[in-house]
Amino acid sequence: PRLYLVFPHDSSALSSSFHHLQLFDQDSSNVVSRFLQDPYSTTFSSFSRVTNFFRGALQPHLEGASPDLLPPPDDEPEPGFEVISCVELGPRPAVERTPPLTEEEWAQHVGPEGRLQQVPVLKARIFSGGLSPVLRREAWKFLLGYLSWEGSAEEHKAHVRKKTDEYFRMKLQWKSVSPEQERRNSLLHGYRSLIERDVSRTDRTNKFYEGPENPGLGLLNDILLTYCMYHFDLGYVQGMSDLLSPILYVIQNEVDAFWCFCGFMELVHGNFEESQETMKRQLGQLLLLLRVLDPQLCDFLD
Repeated sequence: PRLYLVFPHDSSALSSSFHHLQLFDQDSSNVVSRFLQDPYSTTFSSFSRVTNFFRGALQPHLEGASPDLLPPPDDEPEPGFEVISCVELGPRPAVERTPPLTEEEWAQHVGPEGRLQQVPVLKARIFSGGLSPVLRREAWKFLLGYLSWEGSAEEHKAHVRKKTDEYFRMKLQWKSVSPEQERRNSLLHGYRSLIERDVSRTDRTNKFYEGPENPGLGLLNDILLTYCMYHFDLGYVQGMSDLLSPILYVIQNEVDAFWCFCGFMELVHGNFEESQETMKRQLGQLLLLLRVLDPQLCDFLD
């Protein structure tokens, strides 16, 4: 036989414990009864002070702790969702390449006093068909900003004389530097060394640049050094010789080639800046085009 002892429930001890802890704003005598009747609400409404109790006890230690010892904040964003959209382009219009612009067509746009007429039409014609080789020497001077589209023949001659004097004045600046001065000018010495190396690597299969003592190489060297005097901030950057060599080959004149090269550099100088911001922007634009025109290739490259 087993003996069971049954005692009446006495909540005074548990109530006394709650009273000494002072975890409740109200009278703690009825806490146990409320807990037994509705444990869920009583727990979340009353025991919230436990958090404040321990925070107050631990806060002084955290305030004096080193920042390296504190737990890192949880700033990592929650994983989201990626919205993938596919752009459907309409049918592409057919674009036909027209024949190159000829000397006869160019002459039709030359009006009185040698001024060019219907310049927008002429530019559109060049854009769609390009230029015949014999016309490039003259047309490039306009396209690269050396000569004005609105100027007359006499105005062009006066402009060329002015630019010729300006070019040789800048060229004299670096030519008059003695070897002693250049040794103390590390910037100019560095430009000269880099230009000499790049000029020697110019396409030697072209007759204009072939041979060790070819005059074309000397002109290429002089124009690049003069450009360093023209644009001190940019100076010379590797690759400029590759842009100048076809211009000099087509123009066949030192002064005209220099100013055409300057006009071209006004368009692309950002590609040679040390920050590379222009190149990054161009690559970003290329990525956007590729994403629209060929999304499969873009996904493959990503």
